[in-house]
Amino acid sequence: MKTSTLVCAYITFICLIFTSFTTLANEPLAKGIVKGRLIDQDNNQPVGYASIALLDASKKSITGAMSDDNGEFSLTKVPLGKYNLVVQFIGYEKYIEEIELTAKKSKLDLGEIVLVSSVEQLEEVEITGEKSFIENRIDKKVINVSEAMIADGNSTSEILNTLPEVNVGADGTISLRGDNNVRVLLDGKPSQMDINQILQSLPADAVDKIEVITNPSSKYDPDGLSGIINVITKKDALKGFNGNFSLNAGSNNKYSGFLGLNYRVKKLNFFGQTYMSSNQWDNTRTLNRDYTDTTINSLRQNEKINDDNRFGNVRLGMDYFWDSTNTSTFAFERWRWESDVLSEFTNEYVNGDQVEDSNFQLGKNYNLAQGNNFNLNHRKEFEKGNLEIDLFANIGEADIVPQNAQKIGNGEWQQINRNNNSANWFYSQLGVDYDQQINDKSSFEVGYKGQMTDAEMRVQSINFIDDDTLSYTYPYLEQVHAAYGSYSLQLGKTRIKAGLRAESALMEGKITNSSIADTTYTIDYQSLFPSLHVQHKLDDKNTVGISYSRRIKRPNVMQLLPIEMSSNPQSVMRGNPGLQPSYTNSMELSYGFMGGAFSVNTAVYMRHSTDIIREIVEYDNDRDLTVITYRNLGESMTGGMSVSSNYNMTKWWEWNGSVDLYYLDIQDDNEEFTIPTDSNPINWSAKLSAKVTPIKTLTVQLMGRYTAQNYDAQRITDPQYSMDLAIKKSILNHKGNLSFKINNLLYSGEQRTAYGDGFVEMTDFQQESPVYRLSFSYAFGGQFQGRQKRKLQSSGGGL
Repeated sequence: MKTSTLVCAYITFICLIFTSFTTLANEPLAKGIVKGRLIDQDNNQPVGYASIALLDASKKSITGAMSDDNGEFSLTKVPLGKYNLVVQFIGYEKYIEEIELTAKKSKLDLGEIVLVSSVEQLEEVEITGEKSFIENRIDKKVINVSEAMIADGNSTSEILNTLPEVNVGADGTISLRGDNNVRVLLDGKPSQMDINQILQSLPADAVDKIEVITNPSSKYDPDGLSGIINVITKKDALKGFNGNFSLNAGSNNKYSGFLGLNYRVKKLNFFGQTYMSSNQWDNTRTLNRDYTDTTINSLRQNEKINDDNRFGNVRLGMDYFWDSTNTSTFAFERWRWESDVLSEFTNEYVNGDQVEDSNFQLGKNYNLAQGNNFNLNHRKEFEKGNLEIDLFANIGEADIVPQNAQKIGNGEWQQINRNNNSANWFYSQLGVDYDQQINDKSSFEVGYKGQMTDAEMRVQSINFIDDDTLSYTYPYLEQVHAAYGSYSLQLGKTRIKAGLRAESALMEGKITNSSIADTTYTIDYQSLFPSLHVQHKLDDKNTVGISYSRRIKRPNVMQLLPIEMSSNPQSVMRGNPGLQPSYTNSMELSYGFMGGAFSVNTAVYMRHSTDIIREIVEYDNDRDLTVITYRNLGESMTGGMSVSSNYNMTKWWEWNGSVDLYYLDIQDDNEEFTIPTDSNPINWSAKLSAKVTPIKTLTVQLMGRYTAQNYDAQRITDPQYSMDLAIKKSILNHKGNLSFKINNLLYSGEQRTAYGDGFVEMTDFQQESPVYRLSFSYAFGGQFQGRQKRKLQSSGGGL
């Protein structure tokens, strides 16, 4: 493996970058010195860790510092001239003093500076304002999950399903604007396990906000044809000792909890988090498979599914504030995910209305994944810029064990097959980002990002019917290196951001076993990914924008693995080592209106993609089962429009709604894997939420979702609908919340039809419903902790 070599190179690269920028920052630029000491007006105690800045006549920051434990500060290498000295700290009024440094008086001692307590100097402060649920930025939308009351007690997948333009299928598959080729990140990092399954287990209480990026700028990975969804977990950052926790319980053994703690002392900030979930689901699925050849009996399969999954993590870390411009953060995380699924199948083979044969089968699928994450981050602030270096590593292992058994009539259970799969991996990521303010109207950003996955999977496939065992070894190496740059310009009311990303990638995999020939594949490419964002503010309420980006979809490690695995004897999954990346060009025109009580966001977009990767279904006549695999199809054209709005009808009644409409056309020379000719190319979905606050401490929310019939490649999905109800009561002097919720109060299930070569397969998935949940959350500590604790200010405490 190349792990040790790459890690050494990363560390060396960090040291060189940091040393060079620090040297530049320490070059002597001027001759003056300004120093002083901050004290509290009421008790004459020193005020430490306050922010001190020097501003010139145009209010530009020349230099700055932070007071030490004794309240003392010193600003060195200050250019001679006139300035405003500004002192700011939470709980005190802003202090401003005019000063002047001359050749005769280049060393200025201001003595004691008295800070006056502000009117906010209270032991308890009730904050009544709320963040906007959706914040629009030039290159992304930020959804504040903490403002979504429906989040309490749910999983992160369920929260994603409430967002505009995002849909989550019954199997957890996430799609953005109708396309499931979306890049989903957790705290800006990819997951080495199936992210859809992780988010189905991750409690929503642990999530702070979600970024939805449909046309990412050059700073972001271009992976994901429809865009990026970045789930950002909570990171407590208040000074002193503070924290929050939540406990959740749901019907049929569904439990989750979250605890976050933060403590700041002098130059150190310590933080810790843990969240866990344990969920049991009783679901059902029916499958009907009919064949064009009428001599083959049709299959009628009924499945009862018991899904028991558990997820937990512990994250510990600290920030160290070297001085007012340098902050280092180290974090360690231990995580574990476990899933145990038992399926009971009843299979009937029918000819017309006549049952010709039947049997019973069992499917078991046990998954265990666990690992350790390490994150080292350093941020350096310059006079007009910032340098950030981030090193992340994930070391993990997994066991994946699907198996099947069958029983005919009243006979004995007979095991059919079993896969004993184990894997281990090392994933590392290095990011270096520097942004520089050129002047009031322009800035630039440059950076590098490298990521590597070094993994190995070991597979033992046992066929008990044929008394045959095959053993495989699957080493996999992926390296992606990218350099990017962007330039931002403000022209009156117009903001422009143009960028370019150059990427080089190598993906290598090899299947080795003693029975068949080796299977080796390599994906090697270099490519450019330009991006452009233009945003114009018509007035204080209206904004329009246009954006463009080129993107890529890289096949993942499991999509490339040509080994069959399944917990359903009638259907197996197999990867395709011949997959190649897919490229897309995406354009978008947007409009936003913020009118106080009413706001609306609209977008019209178009995507053209080539060599699109799609999941397809084939029939294996010899074994009488279907094979789910992946293929590069031809090209696709997607055009659509999305509208989302918020309306505060009164102080106690609020509405949120969204509608997504898109057209999908897939062209492929092999019509076996394309959409049936009688399908409707128009797809649409709608979501509506009403929130009522009859009294100050009580909130009731009702949310409904509807998705019309839609299609993709071989599949057509019937219309779906669902409705959730939530009631929240503020208790314990507004520090706690008690919530009751009903998920899937109304629920249609999910029905899909796959049109294959010589067969049609219909499935109907019904998730357990309704689900009742009870949640309790409580926050303690906070910004104002008394005179001495108040000065323990934090600039952040997360990854």
